[in-house]
Amino acid sequence: MPTIDDVSRLANVSRATVSRVLTGTRGVREESREAVLRAVEELNYRPSFAAQNLASQTSSHVGLVISAQDESHGARLLPLLSQALKGLNKNLLVQYVSDPVEQAAVIDDLQRQCVAVVVLGAVAADAPRNVIAFDRFGVAGSNSQGYDFAFATESACRYVIGKGHRNIALLVDSDSDDASRQMLEGYRNVLQNYSIPFNRQLVLTANDDVEQALLTLINSFSKYSVIIVKRDRYAAEAMRLLREFTIAVPQEVSLLSLEDSPLASLLYPPLTCISWPLEALLDNCIQRIRSLIDDRPTFTAEALAGWPPDSRASRSPISLDLSPGWRGPDLPPLFRAFVSRLIITHACK
Repeated sequence: MPTIDDVSRLANVSRATVSRVLTGTRGVREESREAVLRAVEELNYRPSFAAQNLASQTSSHVGLVISAQDESHGARLLPLLSQALKGLNKNLLVQYVSDPVEQAAVIDDLQRQCVAVVVLGAVAADAPRNVIAFDRFGVAGSNSQGYDFAFATESACRYVIGKGHRNIALLVDSDSDDASRQMLEGYRNVLQNYSIPFNRQLVLTANDDVEQALLTLINSFSKYSVIIVKRDRYAAEAMRLLREFTIAVPQEVSLLSLEDSPLASLLYPPLTCISWPLEALLDNCIQRIRSLIDDRPTFTAEALAGWPPDSRASRSPISLDLSPGWRGPDLPPLFRAFVSRLIITHACK
């Protein structure tokens, strides 16, 4: 990647002159300005605004990158994050992306301009320090972890098994994303623990066409009495299709979602949900942004010992009935405390 020194040498001017040209400062001769701009274009040089911002603490912007699949989460997060950033005297720059290539390009651009870039979704392991994955975080001495979809799926499966279900279908985003892989891991763990045979036909991938995925299940000869989905809109689509096929919800097929967005309360019958802990994740995200502004280490285990705070669902919670003696996945105590605060809203049959 070209540096300011490369631009300086190619334009045959000093570093200070390059800096003045790039920042729009007056007092630079026109021929020097043109030489710098030609060198910048030839080298495809982009100044590291992120480094300048972190050093001077003058950036007034925080970026937010939202994937097309996470629009519902984004709609809930946007007003809360924007309001929280006002307390830090920061403004929010929002970018929507449709694929990983576009996401990488947008992140690369924003992280040079903003004190922090919040990504709703996965980020690369080698991402710059000021790029924050909203629902994942790191602690010294451990890998990056956060909201555990494997544990959430295990909890959902155990809940419906406690209601008498044995034929459980699972609807995930795709075969490749991290959250979907976690969901499949949790699903298979529970089936193994309860000696329930794994049926590959009951694992569905939306792949941007959730209707086709659900139709494949409905038209199959596989028995299923409950469908666990990652997103509320998947459940809404399932309700519509099941009604078209005169399959009663929840009398014949129950639905459970791992999201609990505002859409869930608008569906009928009410959708059973495990709440995605937006408020707790937002509090943690603001802590990380503040750490970047103050230019101090983002986390220590001690700083997170009491996180996240207790949260309540908007509807009356139903106790989660886990099998006696079950210890769940091998997670550090901090993360076990986090993911064990799953709240189920409404009851499926």
